Amino acid sequence: MQLVLPITSPTFLSLELPLFFLAGPIKGGDDWQLKMSELLMNRLDDLIIVNPSRYKPNHVLYRYRVEGKEDVYPRQTDWEHHFLREAAEKWHTGCIIFWLPVESKTTPRTGPKPYAMDTRGEIGVWRGHLVHNRRLRVAIGAEEGFPGLSTVERNFFLDLGPDFKIHRTMEDVVDQALFFVQRDR
Repeated sequence: MQLVLPITSPTFLSLELPLFFLAGPIKGGDDWQLKMSELLMNRLDDLIIVNPSRYKPNHVLYRYRVEGKEDVYPRQTDWEHHFLREAAEKWHTGCIIFWLPVESKTTPRTGPKPYAMDTRGEIGVWRGHLVHNRRLRVAIGAEEGFPGLSTVERNFFLDLGPDFKIHRTMEDVVDQALFFVQRDR
């Protein structure tokens, strides 16, 4: 596995490897990205995971981190925007994986912002993109109890119809992401 962390612009990534952008809450969401990465690594030998978490060297996944330039993107938002587009439409074997976990009871968010505020905006943007291009590779999963989940689901249903599924397990959302990657090979 190759791991791209903020705000690294890798000097080289193999275009032949599948690329997954892990989108969803970071602050207050526990480290759901670790479990999702492990599920992907159990299914694929070689892959690239783009993870917006700011892992430190003591994190178990940090050893997979790829080196690159750190001065290409002025903000993490710019970096995320670039790699979200790569995963959903430009990379021929890429996929955005949105995971919407409930807020952690042990490490909840701090500060005045509502939980998953940025994620809600991002998922709305990608719903809009999907309305105009159903071939975009976006897989979504959510834990029961994620605040506002029924509204998220209703919006997707109204815009994309009953065939667009929001999965209830990480395993199912990984299956969907792998389907997209294999479909477009």
